[in-house]
Amino acid sequence: MQINRRDTLKAFFGGAAATSLPLALPFPARAFPVNQAGGHQTFTLDNGLRTHFIANNSGYVTAALVLRSKEITHNGLAHLCEHTSCAGAAGNMSAAQVTALFKDCVQDSNATTEAGALRWFASFLPQYLPQVTDLLSAISLDQKFDLETVAAQQRVVREELYLDKYNPSLAAEQKFDRELFGKSHPYAKETLEEEIARCKIAPEKCAAELGAFADRTRLPGNMDLFVVGSIEPNALQDLVQKSFGRFARAEGPRLDIPRVDVTRAYKPLVEPSFELQRPMSELRIAWNTGVCNTGADARTLLALGSYLGTALFDELREKDGDTYTPDVSYEPDACSGVFRVAISSSKDPQKVEKKVFEVVDKMKSAIDAKELARLRDRIALKRCKEAGDNQALLDRLVDRTLEGCGVGDLAVDTVTPEEMMAAARKYMPSHREGYVRLALKGQ
Repeated sequence: MQINRRDTLKAFFGGAAATSLPLALPFPARAFPVNQAGGHQTFTLDNGLRTHFIANNSGYVTAALVLRSKEITHNGLAHLCEHTSCAGAAGNMSAAQVTALFKDCVQDSNATTEAGALRWFASFLPQYLPQVTDLLSAISLDQKFDLETVAAQQRVVREELYLDKYNPSLAAEQKFDRELFGKSHPYAKETLEEEIARCKIAPEKCAAELGAFADRTRLPGNMDLFVVGSIEPNALQDLVQKSFGRFARAEGPRLDIPRVDVTRAYKPLVEPSFELQRPMSELRIAWNTGVCNTGADARTLLALGSYLGTALFDELREKDGDTYTPDVSYEPDACSGVFRVAISSSKDPQKVEKKVFEVVDKMKSAIDAKELARLRDRIALKRCKEAGDNQALLDRLVDRTLEGCGVGDLAVDTVTPEEMMAAARKYMPSHREGYVRLALKGQ
């Protein structure tokens, strides 16, 4: 099935009460070299695991553990490994104890699988930092793959995959992504049947395959731990050393996500919508600019995406009443920089499509300086709101570390009207030139 960083598969947990781990540290504190970079601090264990953290007074802690490996592909093993890691035996704990510890100490958590990476997320109260650190190390580096859990999660994942297989709208979305990214790109590769088949093999064989997969992928040198919140740095270092430092040094190759080609041809797609009724339709437009998150023009394109959203709102809703609200975004990552437009309307999608690019063409000749000033103010307000939000800080820290740059790091507030016009001419196509169009028509 398709696994990518835009549409990850999630397993959520929550609950009641159970076991706990001792708060006292049974070893002397050890000092690690700590580096200060970009508003956060980092240290690395002898086995290669890297820890990145920001200490604040939020009153709670948000953490993410990211494992990157070339072995995490589309064969279904990583997805099953994600599910079993949060429900099965690990370390010296039984499956029941792992489940109980999640319920007792983690107030909000999930796990995701994507091309090249497994990620675990947790938010919890500060007093549970020792337990959660130990729990994360056990489920990520010392999973046991007990048969009962493997069999149960095979059934759960199979049902999850069936939701995708028999989702009538998903086929159109996948076709759209294949045109945008290419059939073989990890963001669009289709392996749903292969994953379903793996969920049907004997649990004994599946457990053996998962164990071999874990041996190849779960290596400390391939892992980054991110922690933001009410923590004491020295205590965090001691806890990470205690929980993760006991594993031997090991490292393997990471998956190299290929760059996505710039969208140069017009590809129109028309598919039925099983969620809308006539006369409603949904128009989706996307194109890749070739500008990744570290590109020189990324900040300008991010501003251009926000500006286009406002311009389409003013034109299609306020002026013509053709839609309730258009959705526009520019999504840069390490291998692509994609503009996306989505518009639901009762109007003919081809006519709406033409209007969209009439608005785009206007941006190539004029940018309203007053509207750009308003855009800067909205960005400033958003950043003020996020300044004390653990999840926003964590997301930016993860992107900055793993992707080379976070969207929040882009200096959008310094973009000038002249830069935006130049970027619009260079990176925004004209009507029926260089983009993928999907019209989902109501039945």
